[in-house]
Amino acid sequence: MNKPPQNSAQMPDYLKARKLHLNGIIVGMAGMKKLNAKANKSTRVETLTIDAIKAELDFIDLQLKK
Repeated sequence: MNKPPQNSAQMPDYLKARKLHLNGIIVGMAGMKKLNAKANKSTRVETLTIDAIKAELDFIDLQLKK
């Protein structure tokens, strides 16, 4: 993972880019699931990964509101 910028003026841009990236991962995981008919059932790892990404997105939203 890239280090966040040291300049606080650049922080919102970094957070917005990170949020876009994480949303893309979730969308990509959902798209792969649709392509693979056998993958109808979520694995525990997928569930934990999505939960962790959603928690990170919530944290980013909190940081952006400050």
